[in-house]
Order: sequence, then C-alpha cells, then structure tokens
Amino acid sequence: MIKIGIIGGTFDPIHYGHLILAEQARDGAGLDQVIFIPANLSPYKVNREIVSQQHRYNMVKIAIRDQKQFSISDIELKGPAISYTIHTLEACQNIYGKDAEINFICGTDSFLGMEGWLEAEAIFEAFPLIVGSRPRYKDKLRDVLIQRLNNCYGTKIQKIHMPKIDISSTDIKKRIQTGRSIKYLVPLQVEEYIYKNQLYR
Repeated sequence: MIKIGIIGGTFDPIHYGHLILAEQARDGAGLDQVIFIPANLSPYKVNREIVSQQHRYNMVKIAIRDQKQFSISDIELKGPAISYTIHTLEACQNIYGKDAEINFICGTDSFLGMEGWLEAEAIFEAFPLIVGSRPRYKDKLRDVLIQRLNNCYGTKIQKIHMPKIDISSTDIKKRIQTGRSIKYLVPLQVEEYIYKNQLYR
C-alpha cells in the first residue's frame, strides 16, 4: 500500500515552517509522497485578503521542486470557493484508489481545532492523522485529544517531532510591507518570486 501525506493551506506565502513539517512527516511516518494542496479559500480566512491562486500555486511549486517526493495538486483551486478538508481527502482517496493510505498532515494548533471542522467525524473515522508536535507545546491538550479520538473513532494518529520554528505567513507579509528582510524564512526562489511580482506590498 502506498502511503500519501496531504498538507493543505493557503500558503500565502509558503515558508520553511510548512516545508519542515512536510519533510518531518514524510520521514517520520514513512510516506511515499507528500502532496501540497493550496486552498482556494479556507473557511477560517474568508475575510482576509490573499494573493491570487496562481501566485500561491507558483510559489509552492517553486518551493518543492528539489524534493522528488513532494508534489502539488490544484484540486482545491479548481473546486468550490471555500475548501473543506473532508472533501479534499475524499477526492484524493478516489483519485489514488483503495490501495493508497491517505494521511492528513497538520500542526498541533490545527489538530486541536479539528473537532469543529465540517464533518470532522468522517475525517477521524476514515483518515490517519500525522500531527507535528513541538516539545512542551500544548502537549497535554494534544495527548488528551489523541486519546479521545482513539477511543471514539479508532483514529490512527502519529505524532512527529517538530523543531521550534517561529515563522508565519503573517509575519512574512508584515516584514515585506515594512521593508524588512525575509531571507531564510522562505526558500530563495520564493523570495525572488515575491519581489519580482511585487507581492504583499
């Protein structure tokens, strides 16, 4: 059985925090492939201004091009205006078939909020989760939720170690707007793309 990891987000812009989470999940969970899926629009970001689909897609594609086990899909960009994780995971399962194990990759904060997501129970029942965990970061809350999901739904959940990396897309955009450096927060090619296309100004 092929093991596939799905990592989604607006990626506005993609940064090293996203890439490190994906690589730690690939390595720690023995994934054959990690698929980055830029969101059309997250239900939690409907009132936020984001750059175009094409720019976000291009930046992800540039960021992952040197890792052969990473790929990108535009499945959400071609879908409804608002992207829901359950629909994406089910679509991926249909695409790759019953011989593929579709794993959802997320950070601790996203994981702790998952019970409030659309059709969360369907996610917990059908798809394994890979949770990026930082030492001493909300570990009690995380472990309580893991136990509850295991008991209620039999959810397969794997914790993977994440170094403490304080990088956010919001901070990157603020830095650009105020003329500060974003070097080493995003891949060099992404940095060059942002400046070339005058994004986030």
